[in-house]
Parts: sequence; structure tokens; C-alpha cells
Amino acid sequence: MDRKETGFSIKTIAVVYAAVIVAALFYFVILQNFGYQGLKFTLEGKDRVLAPLDALILLSALASLALLAVSVSAFSRKRDMRLFVLSLAFFFFTLRQFLFLMDNFFPGENIYIFHAVHTFDVLILLSFIFLMYKAR
Repeated sequence: MDRKETGFSIKTIAVVYAAVIVAALFYFVILQNFGYQGLKFTLEGKDRVLAPLDALILLSALASLALLAVSVSAFSRKRDMRLFVLSLAFFFFTLRQFLFLMDNFFPGENIYIFHAVHTFDVLILLSFIFLMYKAR
């Protein structure tokens, strides 16, 4: 788990990922004015009808949160770099699902979640690439 073994430290990876998250928050809150419409919650979602899709979006967000909790718990016990990166991947997946929740249940906000979703997809894939590199 030392730097000579991987070339990266946990702090370095965390700083890079935190910078991406801060940039994404800046993009949504400042540049796209997210939250300036009053954040009017709609139980029925974008389609204005309470449908199975709304429950599916909520369940996928809860399942991703559960995966994040399990991976963070495993990392806190073992303190392994691979578990840390896996926890980050699940963290980004959870944020991705949270964006879908925001987009569905706050339809009055004009946000382009697909920009951030693709950013999180890249970070998730980079995390898995790093895990495969580390496993060699």
C-alpha cells in the first residue's frame, strides 16, 4: 500500500477525484443555475405520473448507497488501496444515481445531467482500470 508499490497514494487519488467533483458542482450550481428555480419537488417525477420508473430510480439510488456503505466498511477494516479505489467507484456510481433522482423529482430545474453522468462514467471506468492495473 505504499507509494513505491503503486506509484499513487490514497491522498493523490482523493485530491484528483475531489477536484473533478468540485468542478462538476461549480458547473451545475454556478454555470447551470441549479437550485435557482426553488427546487420544487414533484413526487410523480418528470412525466407527472407516479410510475414504476420512479420507484426504480429510487431503488437504484438506495442500492448504490448500500454498495457504497459495504465497500467503505470493507475499506475501513482492511485499509487496502484496491478497496479504497473500489469505494471511490461506488461513490461515483452513487452520485450518478443521485443525479438521476434530482433530474426526475425536481423537473423544474434545467440541468444537463448527462454531462456529469459521462464524467462519473469516466471516473468509474478509470477506477476499474486502476484496479486491474493494481491486481497485476
